[in-house]
Amino acid sequence: MVLFNKILASRWLLGVLLIAFTISSFGVALVLGEDPGFGLSVWNDMANGGPLNQLAIPSPTDIVQNKELFLTWWSPGQYAVPGVVSHLLGISTGTASIWVTLLFSVVGLGGWYFVYRELGFDELVIGLCLFLMATSRLFTINFLNYTGGELLLFGSQSWTIWYYLKYRSAPLKLFAGLLLLSLVSFFLKSAYTIGFAALGGCAGLAFLSDLAKTRKLLSPSLVTVLVIGLCIACYLGITQFGFVALGTSPITSTSQPFKMVWASFETLTYPLTHWFSIAEIYPQLLQRTSFSIWGHGLYYVLLLVGFVAMIRIALETRYVAARAVFVGFYVVYCGVFLLLYNKGADISIEYRHTKVVAYLFLPLLVAALQQPIATAYRTGILWLLLILNTGYGLSTFVLKKIEITHESATGTSGFALRHASDEDLAFIHSVDKPANILYFTSGSMNVDAIHARKLVGSIDYKFARGCGFIFDKYEGKAGNIYAFVHEAYEQLPTNPSLKAQFPGYTFRLVKQTKRFKIYEGL
Repeated sequence: MVLFNKILASRWLLGVLLIAFTISSFGVALVLGEDPGFGLSVWNDMANGGPLNQLAIPSPTDIVQNKELFLTWWSPGQYAVPGVVSHLLGISTGTASIWVTLLFSVVGLGGWYFVYRELGFDELVIGLCLFLMATSRLFTINFLNYTGGELLLFGSQSWTIWYYLKYRSAPLKLFAGLLLLSLVSFFLKSAYTIGFAALGGCAGLAFLSDLAKTRKLLSPSLVTVLVIGLCIACYLGITQFGFVALGTSPITSTSQPFKMVWASFETLTYPLTHWFSIAEIYPQLLQRTSFSIWGHGLYYVLLLVGFVAMIRIALETRYVAARAVFVGFYVVYCGVFLLLYNKGADISIEYRHTKVVAYLFLPLLVAALQQPIATAYRTGILWLLLILNTGYGLSTFVLKKIEITHESATGTSGFALRHASDEDLAFIHSVDKPANILYFTSGSMNVDAIHARKLVGSIDYKFARGCGFIFDKYEGKAGNIYAFVHEAYEQLPTNPSLKAQFPGYTFRLVKQTKRFKIYEGL
């Protein structure tokens, strides 16, 4: 088993995996998700001479006119990074996104290597952690879909943690370097703000620990807290007033009164259950069984066992510094997301939102499994981890690549567009004219339309409206409207009809493809 672990921890194996993932993405294009699809619509407008970070959309008060939407729901990095690479190299944004995915994957893994080394873990534990990370579902999905900010933040956040650990005793270096790295991370994904707060939480816990030991208020750890606090204040001043306050963001959707969402408490178990894919695999199995009540009960028992095991591993570990950082991030991330979920924020309950906490817990888990006691039991858990994390991550990757070839046509943008057929894309190109308005109920499809005016919606209409991309009603009449209505959009009774949204138009069905009905409004 020792030799097998060393093989898994090999950097050569990690390199082979990354090369294989990348080659497969050139063979089967990355799928463009809805979130980066919204962002790339802004990039297309900018490439055509539009203002910085703004999208021209038809005005709801007079559809003849345009209004400028300043995009703040996501930060600009998700579209600017592949857009700039595409422009500099003269390649499509889809191809550019493959190179961006490889670059940020390598940089992110490198960052975690240095974080784990700074926390005192040996090379074998670090190597196993990087292997498990690179074969997990949340890593391999970056070579299936262009995930935008999720991918980019993976490449930068580990370096902010490493920088904090490396220079927490050097106030000037800590302030200047961490502020710069944090602003870059915000540019890549605005949700990094929670990660910065978590670094503040780590500094605060370190100070409280020192205070309990020495009974002295004035200490180097207090200086670190003050420096981090000043750094966060400067960061918030720049990002919140210079960017977020100019538009809408997920935080603006939390105006509802506090209402308990019990499913949100799954988040507390994610640092461990993430690595066994429980919240992904089990619900899929549950859909295929008739024992739904029994199945849900077993699911929550597994989560409870995972939570208890996570607490035990954290308490028993000899890596005190690693535990302290994990606890700092765990408290802040879980606290913030539980608040958001229970205040009605438009944020899904998923592993990806707290994966950085899982990355900090991973070496504690791997180190615990390497202990020379109860070796048969620990070896069994490691094999289970390899099956449910690595096996699931790699098998899903292969199956999804096959699915993409059958379900998503590749457009001129270089992306595979989810559920789009060649017929859909051909029709888009035939009506992509300046006088027309193209209305997409699936956000990613808009990237293949360059010349027409666009309304970029979503199957989740409420979400697109909250972002400011779409409105309930448009007054007036301009050019022809071509609406690409996804079958799932029509199945949601809360989504408005075309007649209600555009009372000045009369719509007729002009084409029906595999997943879309295409209507023409005159």
